[in-house]
Amino acid sequence: MSTAATPVIEMRGIVTRFGRHVVHEGIDLELRRGEVLGLVGGSGSGKTTLLREMIGLQRPSSGEVRAFGESLRDARGRRHAALRQRWGVLFQQGALFTALNVADNIALPLRELRVLDEPLIRELIRLKLAMVGLKPEDANRYPAELSGGMIKRVGLARALALDPELLLLDEPTSGLDPVASELFVDLIAELRSALGLTVALVTHDLDTLVDLCDRIAVLADRKLIAIGTLDEVVACDHPFIQSYFHGHRGGRIINKRQ
Repeated sequence: MSTAATPVIEMRGIVTRFGRHVVHEGIDLELRRGEVLGLVGGSGSGKTTLLREMIGLQRPSSGEVRAFGESLRDARGRRHAALRQRWGVLFQQGALFTALNVADNIALPLRELRVLDEPLIRELIRLKLAMVGLKPEDANRYPAELSGGMIKRVGLARALALDPELLLLDEPTSGLDPVASELFVDLIAELRSALGLTVALVTHDLDTLVDLCDRIAVLADRKLIAIGTLDEVVACDHPFIQSYFHGHRGGRIINKRQ
């Protein structure tokens, strides 16, 4: 199989349990190279858990996860460290370290490598700030001094610090006003095109799904009940999909798109 044909992430038979509570029951999912895949589901459906399992931040109770063709179960030591450099994560609310300024937050993954000197790290910080639409002087500000949109951009700059191939976003527009949300979605689309990124994101925001995602995966009843383009998903007659995509707001957005 060619590299282009190999899924960036491949999940087979994923079961996730927390004690007696079953979150996922036999989920199969592929993330294709170069696509933007949106994960949707109700509260407690395990969207963020599945996102974390994609890159080994959490292990499923059973099943296999492969990243870039390699089993995460078998990856150890340097091999696992090399895999980790191929993805970046934007956590919900940005997850910035409040005691560190913007520059030091972005520099964290760069300094973990222990192979770059400080002048080069400072230059990379400047480049990443520009990449996400922030100014050089923002490097000295602290998270408490930033707006919600700026926090998201700094978190994104940190996620992109090591030039990853895969970007994972957990509720990237959560907490943003409509204008900031639209600007952030546009930024993701531009970076995806410019850098050739593969993106997986968890979102509740229908506008984000419509404007950004190539495919949508829907979680409900512990299963993956639908996956496909927006048109393919909204044609599914499952009650959750009917409620989510064909309710008052969802129907308005879908009709506007059409």
